[in-house]
Amino acid sequence: MKLAIISDTHNNLHNIQAVRRLILDKEADAIIHCGDLTEPDILDYIGDFRLYVVYGNGDYNLEVSEKLEWLGTENQSDKQLVLDFDGKKVFVAHGHDLSGLNRAISSGLYDYVFHGHTHRFRDEIIGNTRVINPGSLGGKKVGERSFVILDLDNDELRVFVKPF
Repeated sequence: MKLAIISDTHNNLHNIQAVRRLILDKEADAIIHCGDLTEPDILDYIGDFRLYVVYGNGDYNLEVSEKLEWLGTENQSDKQLVLDFDGKKVFVAHGHDLSGLNRAISSGLYDYVFHGHTHRFRDEIIGNTRVINPGSLGGKKVGERSFVILDLDNDELRVFVKPF
């Protein structure tokens, strides 16, 4: 199973459209968005995938759940998500609640913890948990724009950096 992991899109439609094409080409099974969409309408551009979305500190418009429901019944959203993909336990949070994120990482309960917020790519093993931050696709912070695709079958992580 392949998961496209994106975060901090901040309504950057240009980057979302470019990333969507790559995700289609790489045949991802689902998209996990680690928060800070900032507007739920961004989901219209990626709604043909199974979507898992957590709310970030920039997601004041919490119509995300209604938009996801409209797009399809398999989609999920919340402040944090605990998911199981073929026996792989995954925790997803935005990361602005650092104490909650650190508790999830140190708990040893998860194979993977995905988060955003910092706008910086991260791939780190802590104990038995692989911690991944895909970087950001938008926002005011200047830096590389990136996202990742994780193949859960072989634990291979592909990092895509703009230009996409």
